[in-house]
Amino acid sequence: MDEQNGMISAPTNKGAGAPFEAGYAPACALIVLGVPVVLAFGGAGVTGMNVVIVALMTLFVICSPLRDGMAGHVIAAVAGVVALLVANTRQLAAFLFGVIACTQAHPCPITMPVWTRMAAWLASVGGLLVVLIVAAFVRQMARAERSHLIRSLSHTVLEGVSMIAVSGWYFVPDYMALPDEGGNNIVMIVSAAVVMLLTLALLVASRWWVAEADPDEHARAPWIGIIVLPTMFAGALVPVAGLLSIMIH
Repeated sequence: MDEQNGMISAPTNKGAGAPFEAGYAPACALIVLGVPVVLAFGGAGVTGMNVVIVALMTLFVICSPLRDGMAGHVIAAVAGVVALLVANTRQLAAFLFGVIACTQAHPCPITMPVWTRMAAWLASVGGLLVVLIVAAFVRQMARAERSHLIRSLSHTVLEGVSMIAVSGWYFVPDYMALPDEGGNNIVMIVSAAVVMLLTLALLVASRWWVAEADPDEHARAPWIGIIVLPTMFAGALVPVAGLLSIMIH
């Protein structure tokens, strides 16, 4: 509150220790978001997406604004790596959609429908979220000192969700190729618009995340972790939009 004129002041950079006013956080987050988008439209393919995903994961672990400790970082990172491996392999999709086993004599198809890989990834996300919650709870019960239990538990789950969600960016090239796979163009346009609106909401929210963050005293540049969060969360929207474009005719 501004004592001189009685006006409520805008959020500042105090919470996350950012070198800029909190009001600039959405613009900074937009720059981060532009990296995978520009690479996708530039034809970087899945290799470029994998590099971006790993870079975002690494940045968030190093600059995490969350109070979940080293154990929380490890749990979240493992969940994210598993999600990324599922996105990069065909075995789960082959198993879920008709091919029980892939052997040397009967290998998995070289090219599988895009929607099967997206559906397999989303199925793995459901399983990973269950494992994440259980692992986070067990970790909290194993602590000798259980102060701030709810905060630590929620921060571990939040970090795990962001690590899992970011691997959804792997499917951007597939999403762009959906018209050739029989995707509904109208649904694609609508779903793309919804994805952009939801991503915009995440970008705007980063303003308050930066201003109101309460990171650990020893956190390294926690504002960077907050700036990459909208892009990480937005990754999960890509395969969802892709599946809707295929399923709705």
